[in-house]
Amino acid sequence: MLPYYPGLRFKQGEYTAAGKLPHDAQLFVEPRFVVPSLTEFDPALERTPTVDEIAHETGNRVGKHWPFKRAFLDTHFIARDLGDVGLLRLFRTVWRWNADMVPVARLTDLANPLFRNLWCDGPTKLAVLVGYEEADGKLITDALKTVGLEPSDCVIFVDFTGAPLDPKIATGSVSGVLDRVGEVGLWQRVVFQGSNFPKKNPAAPGKTELIPRYEWEVFHASLKECSIPPDRLGYGDFGADHGKMAFPRKKGGGRAHRQLRYTTPTNTLVVRGADTGRDADVMSDVCKRIVESEHFAGQAFSAADDRIYCLAKGIIPAPGSASNWREWNTLHHMMRVIRDLGELAGVEFSPGHVTAEPSQHSLFEDNLVN
Repeated sequence: MLPYYPGLRFKQGEYTAAGKLPHDAQLFVEPRFVVPSLTEFDPALERTPTVDEIAHETGNRVGKHWPFKRAFLDTHFIARDLGDVGLLRLFRTVWRWNADMVPVARLTDLANPLFRNLWCDGPTKLAVLVGYEEADGKLITDALKTVGLEPSDCVIFVDFTGAPLDPKIATGSVSGVLDRVGEVGLWQRVVFQGSNFPKKNPAAPGKTELIPRYEWEVFHASLKECSIPPDRLGYGDFGADHGKMAFPRKKGGGRAHRQLRYTTPTNTLVVRGADTGRDADVMSDVCKRIVESEHFAGQAFSAADDRIYCLAKGIIPAPGSASNWREWNTLHHMMRVIRDLGELAGVEFSPGHVTAEPSQHSLFEDNLVN
């Protein structure tokens, strides 16, 4: 069942969350980092990036936050802007920081001769991503032949975006799609990737909503029906912040909602703050509502839970920024999935660091002895 394959946008809050995973958890995570389009605001740059900055900035961020472990780099949303020369430059820059960063290609990408120059030196040459409606054995086989690869050279991601994932109706169809992909050949890993999270924020200002994690239920049920052995079947979702990998069509964007999305074993708890008031007050209230709920996993569950607890209790005064909130969402979510997958695989993970609450000593607590 392990490792876990989260699909993360290569945005500040998400790549920093990956970099802050504890070491014993990082050993069992292989993210698919998706480079945002040029229309996406970059919080670190405080503006949208330019074409000339993409390779340098991506390489630096890989070097700082994910320099040693294998991961997958998906450039689908930036490919047209960069062109073949720019893509090759991007990957060569990234590989100077992490040689185990595997390019991700759609079936149509494999017809481009460029991808013969993007093979990795290790056992995994490329990763392939197919939508669930593209899961046709002949289409996949023919696409691999154009680039000279075998399934055994690749990890394949099967993207269920847009598919109905209610376990009551979806388990059989999801298992069938995975089986069709598995019949193509002996892939290094077949990775389910999907999310039941809605496209629009489900919580009104000041309200709380529970969204079922059907993607987890369907995957768990498919393990029993699918003919692919569990050690070659991987689980992925899209982190905590989105149910679809998409970016705005126009540059810029509105103010981020002041909220946290807190993953439970079976649901996503969406806790949204008021639309008015200072960030410090609003986000403190959001954190209090999580900590005081039945869903709080405990301060030691992850570094994000420690931050949420500290803000709720007034141990830290600063509420952070939208990137910090995305980091907390993502870090808690990944630890939830890693721990749950670990339980299935018989692997345990250490508790996280806990920030001690300040205490006021009594005047008479430490009497001096004459």
